[in-house]
Amino acid sequence: MNKLLEPIYDSFENEDIKEFCELVVSDLPQYWWNIPASSTGKYHPSYSLGESGLLRHSISVVRFLNWYLELEQNQNKFTGRERDLLKIAALVHDGKKSGESDEAKETYTVFEHPLLMADEIRAYKGNRHRVSNEEIEYIASAIETHMGEFNTNRKSKTALPKPQTPAQELIHLCDYLSSRKDLEMSFDGWEKPELPPLDTYVLDFGRHKGRKLVEVAMKEPSYITWLKSDYGKEPVRSLVKLL
Repeated sequence: MNKLLEPIYDSFENEDIKEFCELVVSDLPQYWWNIPASSTGKYHPSYSLGESGLLRHSISVVRFLNWYLELEQNQNKFTGRERDLLKIAALVHDGKKSGESDEAKETYTVFEHPLLMADEIRAYKGNRHRVSNEEIEYIASAIETHMGEFNTNRKSKTALPKPQTPAQELIHLCDYLSSRKDLEMSFDGWEKPELPPLDTYVLDFGRHKGRKLVEVAMKEPSYITWLKSDYGKEPVRSLVKLL
């Protein structure tokens, strides 16, 4: 078991749902453990980027969920079993983020990934475990609506379903908070990468490839404006903020 997942599994109230969660996680594509949460770096904080960024993002969604559920004012909004089912939805909501393949072959996030993962959960109905079909549907419906209002994409004809129930709305909220760049989290064994020196950094892409970033900023400020608004990969994303 990955040590980062131990606190999550320890937080389950029902052993049968915990075991089901472990089964689902074991069946996820291998890339879920390794890829960054964002292919561009534009929409997630630093801990979600780089190697295993998607794993850390998924864990952060469960952390937000557990913080919400531990408050007395919220505990009676969901039953003990519902709380555990929501933990599964939070942990594996992006389980198919790069598609069906076991290896991550997609350059960008597959827009329909909430539907892919929801269908994966529904495929467990009728299998040999103690989680009911109704409970499996509870997980799946929370996963397929986790994008909330961000449910359309110009490159896809699919319109994802929006949250309608308190459970669906809560998973979307936790995922939304986990994607805010200014909300950082700590993880054992992970440190935020140090930025290279601004005055020596050389661009390795685009028409200015091979030129120092500071030189480009002086001669073509419009290009820097474009980087700030449309380019999200590190370390460029953070360096241009210093210009």
